[in-house]
Amino acid sequence: MSSSAQKDTAVTETNVPSEIQSLPEDTIKETSYFTSIRRYIWDDPAKSSKEKWFLFKLDIFLLSISCLGYFSKNLDQANVANAYVSGMSDALKMKGSELTYAGNVFTAGYVLGQLPAVILVTRIRPSILIPTMEVLWSIFTFCSASVKTTSQLYAIRFLIALCEGTYFPTVVYIIGSWYTKSERGKRMTIFYATASFAGMFSGYLQAGAYKGLNGVLGHAGWQWLFIVCGIISLPIAITGYFFYPDFPETTRAFYITKEEAEFARRRLIADGMKPLGASAWDRTKIFRIMKQWQFWVLPVGYFLVQGSYPIYQPVFALWLKSTHHSIYQVNVWPTGQYAVGVVVQLLAGVISDSPLLRGRRWQTLIAMQIPTIFACIVLAVWDVPIGLKYAAYYLTFTAAGVPGIYYACYIQSIWWTLTVWRTVLAPRFHAAFIGASCLGVTLCVLAVVLRLLEKHDIKKRALVDEGTGDEETARTGAR
Repeated sequence: MSSSAQKDTAVTETNVPSEIQSLPEDTIKETSYFTSIRRYIWDDPAKSSKEKWFLFKLDIFLLSISCLGYFSKNLDQANVANAYVSGMSDALKMKGSELTYAGNVFTAGYVLGQLPAVILVTRIRPSILIPTMEVLWSIFTFCSASVKTTSQLYAIRFLIALCEGTYFPTVVYIIGSWYTKSERGKRMTIFYATASFAGMFSGYLQAGAYKGLNGVLGHAGWQWLFIVCGIISLPIAITGYFFYPDFPETTRAFYITKEEAEFARRRLIADGMKPLGASAWDRTKIFRIMKQWQFWVLPVGYFLVQGSYPIYQPVFALWLKSTHHSIYQVNVWPTGQYAVGVVVQLLAGVISDSPLLRGRRWQTLIAMQIPTIFACIVLAVWDVPIGLKYAAYYLTFTAAGVPGIYYACYIQSIWWTLTVWRTVLAPRFHAAFIGASCLGVTLCVLAVVLRLLEKHDIKKRALVDEGTGDEETARTGAR
């Protein structure tokens, strides 16, 4: 036997478990192939049975209730647009850009709700705080069916947003307290995708409510939409009291043992991070954070994300309504946009975390943005073949996966909607689509810039590891 053959044999005998060595060669290749596929799609199959069981329980309880809650939140957020095109605008005598104003009032409440959320979650158990907020926004959703004026609608939307604003940052905080970096990406993608599912479901729900419940018990179809949404949201909220596990340091969840809580803490430490639930607030953190480029650049990027595709108005539905389609069509046809968003979000999460890109996000971000830029240009031109216009409306939502890769803040959307997405500009929104195209191109450029800044940080950390750089410089990005 040659030396190279001996070396190959030694490697095989050393690295391949004995139970696999006895398998036929074709079976070994097949096992290796499916193992690689599993690494792309979900967790590494090489994890221990103890860790697999622990993650399985987290997925069944924590991830499931988080996704259901986010679905509920976005369902109660999206339903006002479906109600508007299904009779609410006539019932409340809404004129001009009052739908836009309702959206801006919601955004203001959402921002105010987000600000204290992460501080509150360190003072109040998440298993109490989050479900309580869900119960409150469910009650306010029921109240939405009784509004008689636009002022009442504004007030209810503000209260719903104030409660919903706490949800996203606190749930992401909890997820980060249990899952490691390699486990988090795909699960967060599923979490984000439930927002698109909610948008789809709201359209189907309104179409069904208008067709089957319009006039029942003296309520219009659009009022039944709010009632049914509340009926869906309330049980999810109550379940949250039992399913949210708090933090590994404080958990009292029935499905987490003391040994598993300790195991969770050790996993996070081994993953290079301090358990989030144990992080004490320090005023100096504010100044350390402000020294980093991420603090200044990422919010600019999210402004571009939010402005680069038409999420502020139901533009497709408004166009369908202006062309005298039926209420059923106005509610159902736009759900295809959310279907596009779901597919893109799931693909983006898998590909960006895969060995192909190894956690790099900028290529995925640009790939999602290009079809949306094309679609916005087509809709800005407007006088195009009808088939191309339909395709463009659906393609605008290929950028729906971008917030899953790039999340920061909501604050910019108020002035942006008042400037270019006013309801009185429907259905064409000429300036808005031009602006979205320009912002999309700028976002692609920024994605490359972010990658360069990230590489710069990696080089500085490498210098620290080699003992030739300054640790504080590497950590803050200051020179």
